[in-house]
Amino acid sequence: MHKNRKRFHRLSVKFIFGITGILLLILTATLFINSRVMERYYLHRQRENVRQAGETLKEALARGCTPEEAALELEERENVLVAFSRNTDNYDSLSSDLREKFRQKGLGFQKFWLWEEDYISAVQNGYRFRLYGQEKLNYGILVEYMPVGEQLYAIAAIVPDAADFIRLVNRFSIVLYAVSLAAAVGLISLFVKHITNPLRQMEHFSRQLSRQEYAVLDIRTGDELETVAESMNQMSRSLREYEKQLLNKNRQMKQLLDDVAHDIKTPVSLIGMYASGIKDGLDDGTFLDTIEEQNARISRLVERLLSLSRIESREYPFSPIALDTILHKCMEDQRMALHARGMSFQEELACDVQIIGNSELVALLFSNLLSNAVKYASSGAVEVTLCRMGEWCRFRISNGFNNAALDPERIWDPFYVGEPSRSRALTGTGLGLAIVKRIAEQYGYSVRCEIGEGRILFEVLFPAALKNEN
Repeated sequence: MHKNRKRFHRLSVKFIFGITGILLLILTATLFINSRVMERYYLHRQRENVRQAGETLKEALARGCTPEEAALELEERENVLVAFSRNTDNYDSLSSDLREKFRQKGLGFQKFWLWEEDYISAVQNGYRFRLYGQEKLNYGILVEYMPVGEQLYAIAAIVPDAADFIRLVNRFSIVLYAVSLAAAVGLISLFVKHITNPLRQMEHFSRQLSRQEYAVLDIRTGDELETVAESMNQMSRSLREYEKQLLNKNRQMKQLLDDVAHDIKTPVSLIGMYASGIKDGLDDGTFLDTIEEQNARISRLVERLLSLSRIESREYPFSPIALDTILHKCMEDQRMALHARGMSFQEELACDVQIIGNSELVALLFSNLLSNAVKYASSGAVEVTLCRMGEWCRFRISNGFNNAALDPERIWDPFYVGEPSRSRALTGTGLGLAIVKRIAEQYGYSVRCEIGEGRILFEVLFPAALKNEN
């Protein structure tokens, strides 16, 4: 148990470290994006805004607005300031003029100067951006130089220093992730217990199954674990049922072996005894007949056992067969023996009753039920009916019956004859009804026995074959 707890503890640790690693990876990626990407992206957006303002200024000038009107209109619509001066290659004069006009509009500079390369680039490309960082101030000034006609326009926008803001965001992110990580570890621990506790129960359950202890899992999680638990419970029930069936089969096999040994022992002993009598000259003329009779009895027993075994092991081909035809032939085989007992068949057989089956197996089933009736009928007629009932074909056979010692629960057991003495004076091998039951179970027929009012009734239901109508 200690090893199991330790193993599931390792599973919990894997979950916690896995989730912690994921959160730390997300934090690292967030800090990297904030520090390396966000500032550049923010500056890019500001450049696009200033550029769009420049395009708006050009459109206003194209509509015929004066530079003053265009500048005033743009400043009212956008968060920018516009200064302009007559275009000249005197960079110092041009730079001072623009600086002074910005100062008049309330925009002061610690750093501002129009460099020669900025002017040349603006003239050649139509625009030029320059970011002037202001020392000891948490902002910069983004200026777009744009020559239009005889004027050089400077469009300025204040850009807050994103680095300080991003550092603040990163510090806040670290604190937030630390709190989140602590909460996550607590929640993950609860979540892992929600998983590992059922897993512990399942492991204990599997160990019980290995010891053939069939317990029941009671897991109520409302998820796939509960589904797995129910599947394991179903497996436990199936194994328990299979074990019962196997134990029952073993008991039946032991009983079968005991019965076979009992049934063979007597005729083998008689054959040996009468053979010794012949050898010693004690034969009164009946010894050979007795030996042949006991040999035939052993042969019938072996043949019935082989038939019982072949039903499960051999593949029988199926095809459309006529039940009434097979039943007529089997009844003819038994009619003489029934007449010898002073009785007859009272039959009511429908014509052209067809099923999909095997004629050999069906004939074996009919023969065993008919011979059973012929042997055990106490008086009167043996009633035989065959009819079609919807999707089923029903065969019934009943006869007079006065054996009060018969146990209906054991009537299908091999070698059960319902006689405490196990006398074979009127009976055969005691395997006939066992063969009938085995055929029915193997091929999906329904068979039952009913005893009452001095008669015994056997009924077999066959799935009917549907005829194709042309």
